[in-house]
Amino acid sequence: MQWKKSLSALRLALAISAVLMAGAGHAQNYPSRPITFVYGYPAGSSTDSAWRSVALEASKRLGQPIVYENRPGANGRLGLDSVMRAKPDGYTIGVFNNSLLVVQPLMDPKLAIEPGKNYTPVMIGLETYLLMVARPNAPFKDVKGLIAYAKANPGKLNVGSPGSGTGSHLGIAMVGAQAGIEYTHIPYKGAAPALHAMLAGEIDVMFTDLLAKPYIDSGKMLGLGVGGAKRWSLLPKLPTIQEAGLSGFVNSAWSGVVAPAGVPDGVVATLSQAFTEALGVPELRAKLESAGWIVRPGTAQEATALIRADTELYRPVVKAANIKID
Repeated sequence: MQWKKSLSALRLALAISAVLMAGAGHAQNYPSRPITFVYGYPAGSSTDSAWRSVALEASKRLGQPIVYENRPGANGRLGLDSVMRAKPDGYTIGVFNNSLLVVQPLMDPKLAIEPGKNYTPVMIGLETYLLMVARPNAPFKDVKGLIAYAKANPGKLNVGSPGSGTGSHLGIAMVGAQAGIEYTHIPYKGAAPALHAMLAGEIDVMFTDLLAKPYIDSGKMLGLGVGGAKRWSLLPKLPTIQEAGLSGFVNSAWSGVVAPAGVPDGVVATLSQAFTEALGVPELRAKLESAGWIVRPGTAQEATALIRADTELYRPVVKAANIKID
């Protein structure tokens, strides 16, 4: 009987060894065919254009085509879900952002997902600071003036955003929580309608991206501050919101590459290296930076750490402002 137990143990050990060797072999031979790269939003946005360029450069380093697919729906969830459900072999990957992986799970427990458990972060790639802007005839000219006005007129400050739970909405929620002010939030269906509302004078203030730069330059919008930890070279005269008095304030939008949970470490490392090298191409980096992107490649471990850190950063903000899925 003892020899039978020994034989069974040997067979189990050999089976486990075979699985591990197969996984290692897969990583060494990866990729051997085209890779599908999912972007969960419509084509045509600045983020879409940026990641198309990055994916093209990454494919040159992987030696296989990267097939870029737009799969819009449910504010990016459909695209992310298709990646999470894919076979964990590295042949279906996609773009993720802090709205999908940090904010939406905090807004709705039914959407709760975690790195390592539901998906595998590959790397963070791009970040852009959000700008706080106001209508030019607003009854304040800077962040301190805005705070003073809001305190003197509780609830009368009309704040627009592209929708509940967006980086724009979170930005004003963070200002509200840190400065202790009340405001009226007016969500619009996208960035363009919110910008049009600002230009029409329907709202007093909002957070937006670099799309506002021409309007700030022309005087059609008043720039109040930059959500980054330091001033932005594209708008060097605009102070940070930290400089304006809100210590530690940061509001940015970042995105990167995600794969299904269970993808072999070797495959993740190969992907991370390819996309990092792509972002290091001087011509592409210059193109991205001129479009307002901050290039920030990194490892899978760094991406996971950022997701977890931002989740804890935004958790009290989402709770205090009672931000929920529309």
